[in-house]
Amino acid sequence: MHSRNRARALGVFGVLATGAVLISGCAPEGMATNGGGDAGAGSEVITYRVATIDGIGTPMNDGFDRFVEEVETCSNGRLVGTNYPAGQLGGFIDLIDGNRQGTYEITSGGFDVEGATAPIVSALSLGYLFEDEEHVERVIDEMQGEMAAQLEETTGVTILGMGEDGWRWTFSTKQISTLEDLSGVKIRVPEAEIPLGLWGELGASATPVPFTEIYNGLETGVIEAGESALAQIEANAFWEPAPNLVNTKHWFNIKPVRANSEWFDGLDADLQECLTSVGRSVFADVRQASRDLEAQTLKALQDEGVTVTEEPSDLDEWRARADAYNAEYFAKYPGSEEFITQVKELAN
Repeated sequence: MHSRNRARALGVFGVLATGAVLISGCAPEGMATNGGGDAGAGSEVITYRVATIDGIGTPMNDGFDRFVEEVETCSNGRLVGTNYPAGQLGGFIDLIDGNRQGTYEITSGGFDVEGATAPIVSALSLGYLFEDEEHVERVIDEMQGEMAAQLEETTGVTILGMGEDGWRWTFSTKQISTLEDLSGVKIRVPEAEIPLGLWGELGASATPVPFTEIYNGLETGVIEAGESALAQIEANAFWEPAPNLVNTKHWFNIKPVRANSEWFDGLDADLQECLTSVGRSVFADVRQASRDLEAQTLKALQDEGVTVTEEPSDLDEWRARADAYNAEYFAKYPGSEEFITQVKELAN
C-alpha cells in the first residue's frame, strides 16, 4: 500500500477505535439531557448520530462535518450531533435499515436501496437517466418534494437535503473497454434489485458485497471490479488492487440526507427548520464541491498510475442493454415509467 494511503487507513482505524470508546460510554442515541453547551441551564439538549459509509475526505463527509457544526449553532446548542463516517457503525444496508428503525437518526444513501419498498423513487437509480449535471439540478429543484413524500410514506425517513457522489465510474483489476471485456467479470454491487439487474443485463457477474469489504474482496479475488464515484474510489484506495478505471457514467448518484421521521417529527418546529435549512444549504454546496473536485481527483489517480478509459468504445450498446432492463422494471412496477418520463423531460 502506498504510504499516503497507509497513513489514511491508519487514521481511519484510529477514528474507529475512538468511535468504539465513544459508543461504549455514550448515552443512548437521541437522549435528551439538561444543560451543557450553549443552550444554557435547564435547556433540553438532544444528541443524535450521523452514521454513513462516506469516506473520510469526500465531499459528502466534509458536508456532514459542517452540517453537525452548523446545526449546533442554529439550534443554540440544543441539537448536538456526532458524525461517524466510513462504515464505523456498520455496512450500508445496516445503516439504511437502522435509520428507518430509529437506531441512527441521520444517514445518507442513494435511491437504489429503496427496492420494492419504494420502487417508483428507486427508479432514479436505473441506468443512463441523466444527461448532465444541469439535468440533475433541474430534477432536484422540481421533483424533490415528490421524492421526499414518497420516501416518508414508504420508508419512514425525512429528507433534509440532497447530496451526491456524482457520476459512477467502474474500477477493475483488468482493463474494461467493451461489453466483451465485462462479460463474466465479478463486479461488486449493493444488495439491491436495480444494480443486480442492470449489471446482469450488461453481462457481468453481479456480486453483492458490503461496501466496507470491497478492498479486501478485490485483493482476494472475491470480486474483480466495482463501481463508485471517483471521490469514494480515491478515499477508500480501491484503485490500489483495481488500477483500471472506465467512465461508464451509468448512474449519477444523488444521495438524499435521511432523518428518521419519528425522531424528526418529535422535535420542536424551530429545530426541524434548523435541520432542513442547514441540510438544504450545506448539501447544495456539497453537490457543487463534488463536481468541482472530479477532474482534480481523476488527475490524482492518474498520477498514481491508474489506467483511465474515457468511455467504453461500444457505449451505445451499454445504453441499449440498460434500456432493456429499464423496460422490465417499468413493467414490474406500475407508475415507475411515468415518474422516469418526468425525469427525462427535464433534460432540456
